[in-house]
Amino acid sequence: MAAMMFVLSRFLLMPFVLIAVTLFAMGLHIVGTALHHQFAWHQTVATVTDVSSYTETQKNGMATKGINVAIGYVANDAPMSWSGKGKDVGLYTASKGDQVELYYDPTDPSSLDTAAMKGWRGGLLLFAVTGGFTAFYVWFFWLRGRNAPPVSPMMPPPVRVAGANTKPSQQQRDTFGRR
Repeated sequence: MAAMMFVLSRFLLMPFVLIAVTLFAMGLHIVGTALHHQFAWHQTVATVTDVSSYTETQKNGMATKGINVAIGYVANDAPMSWSGKGKDVGLYTASKGDQVELYYDPTDPSSLDTAAMKGWRGGLLLFAVTGGFTAFYVWFFWLRGRNAPPVSPMMPPPVRVAGANTKPSQQQRDTFGRR
């Protein structure tokens, strides 16, 4: 009965493992993108020149609030400006005149990212939790005790009987071979 529950648990948890593997890949992507932006993109300091709030209504009727921002920065020794939804560059709160550190793509200075400094921690958390769960699942249900058959607590382990008239010393010799 215990072996059947073990096998049943192994397969009932499989959807959660598949979700964890997907989240693990997402965390890996977040961490990889953030590290790529930190090492390959250039860092600059931008000044918020304008902020206005907006409210979007989605198809399901829910309202989402956010900010539109305009920022000015220097990229490749040239003054640049960018405006749009703050969440597109990782800004969720800002005031006019705020200084914001951001990364820009040296080949396309209009591509900005402030989330490189913020996003990798969430990615690492996803990476660690889902990776730990998946590793534990694989170890516990698939690798642990792989060579030994499951032992029921109700039945003693099998004993080999050599014969009815054998003595204990002969029984041991027959079990381990003759010398």
